[in-house]
Amino acid sequence: MRTLAIGLLGIVLVQGGAAAQTPQEQDRLLRAFQENVATLADATPCPHVFTLPVATVFRQLIARTLDEQVHVTHMTGLSTELPLDHHPVEHESFPATELHEFPVVLARALPPLPPALEYRLIGNDLVLREVEGNVIVAVLREAVGHATAVKR
Repeated sequence: MRTLAIGLLGIVLVQGGAAAQTPQEQDRLLRAFQENVATLADATPCPHVFTLPVATVFRQLIARTLDEQVHVTHMTGLSTELPLDHHPVEHESFPATELHEFPVVLARALPPLPPALEYRLIGNDLVLREVEGNVIVAVLREAVGHATAVKR
């Protein structure tokens, strides 16, 4: 019975991820992301911007961009891999040691952000950083594959 339940859960997860595959669905999810991001400064509590469907689309965009446009040795602006037990945390200060230039090729592939926010990478995690307050407002863990998250 346990095996059957695990198998059904796997099917549900696979089908749930596949639902974000159409361009129309991706556009809808990215618009929802942008709407949530636009309200980050005014909302209490902050909306969760990297919902599971949005996270799936972001990971697909990043993977596709890196596969199509960039060879790993040409990536700049990526920080060092962090240990698995260390990830950035929302509402904490952005670490000054991780303030590297964000890869332009990824910036072009991801939805634009309001001027008060910017994308950053800490290890394999994509971070939304509030520029003026230097605060992490959202984290997408494992957004970038391990092969590309090396400081060059």
